[in-house]
Amino acid sequence: MMSKYKSRSKIINLLLISFIAGFTNCKKENHKKNSFNASRMVLVYIAANNDLISDAISSINNLELGAKDLKGQMLVFVKTNTSNSYLLKIKYDIGDKIVSDTLKTYLTQSSSDGTFLKEVIKDSRSYFPAKTYGLIMWSHGTSWVPPITKTKSFGSDNGKEMDIKDLKKALFNDFEFIMFDACYMGSLEVVYELKDKAKFIIASSSEVLSSSFPYHKISQYLFTDSTDLVKAAKSYVDYYSEFSGKLASATVSITNTKELDNLASLTREILPSIELRTKITDVQELTFEANPRANAYDFLDFIQNYYKPQEYNIIKSQLEKVVLFKANTKCFFNVPMKTFCGLSIYLPIKKPDLFKDYYSSLSWYTASGWNKLFK
Repeated sequence: MMSKYKSRSKIINLLLISFIAGFTNCKKENHKKNSFNASRMVLVYIAANNDLISDAISSINNLELGAKDLKGQMLVFVKTNTSNSYLLKIKYDIGDKIVSDTLKTYLTQSSSDGTFLKEVIKDSRSYFPAKTYGLIMWSHGTSWVPPITKTKSFGSDNGKEMDIKDLKKALFNDFEFIMFDACYMGSLEVVYELKDKAKFIIASSSEVLSSSFPYHKISQYLFTDSTDLVKAAKSYVDYYSEFSGKLASATVSITNTKELDNLASLTREILPSIELRTKITDVQELTFEANPRANAYDFLDFIQNYYKPQEYNIIKSQLEKVVLFKANTKCFFNVPMKTFCGLSIYLPIKKPDLFKDYYSSLSWYTASGWNKLFK
């Protein structure tokens, strides 16, 4: 999920102690399947059995702070160690101690296992069935990057990570939205792979700071319609825009998944086999850390720099239907951002054979004609 640039709370050690002890002391509600449906239930899936433990605790605390008068139910799955993990019902609280109720305790299952993720989703819906569902995936993220590298697409549990195709298999097909509180998941490869899983996908094309989305400010916007999802995304960028230096870094977009097939078809029509330069300096790069696992460039900026104006206009027009909302800070890690269309794309300019076999298995590869760029 997250950059090494972390904004830490002064009370984080107190939170850590209270969090670990809290599960043995908090009220265990005798929850059975509810006979009524809430308007919406949102599940936050926090995979933090890694270096993000303290940040996970801060996020849960902010979720409690933002839980007043929600128009639905907010549940959190959290794993921060190699033994137990927990499903919580978020309870409003303004203090530093985690007070949310424990619905279920899991044993040693890996949060990076797709079968287990599906089990948690089923459990959350069993406890709180609703008319609509939202999902927030919180952890490390590397977009679509394949298992042939040291990292995979999402999460990190004791060194094990989840492939984007395994994530696809684990997810239900009826989410109102999926939000990624994780790095790099706002790529065309990811949103196209998951396009049948949710109406809207909220994600960052670049890094996400470990201090995470400001849930105390955005939770209220996750329980109504797409208009309020825009408010949530805007609040995220506004929040980080108030910082200075490297902490003033954020990108976000909301993808309208029903328009992705049309974008892929139009891209396939205009995409010839072109000679990619080995170093692209005129296209906005969206990976700002040193030595990224795979490059990611602004999709529309690439089209504008490599294709004819009429082709660019065709893609731009459709992309405006795909990207419901986009926003970014003026700089990212102190690097000025000249443009941002809302979605990134991989370009095979460095070691193209490294990812070719895996990349060719992604839905975007053939649907969009992106295979023409691989020599």
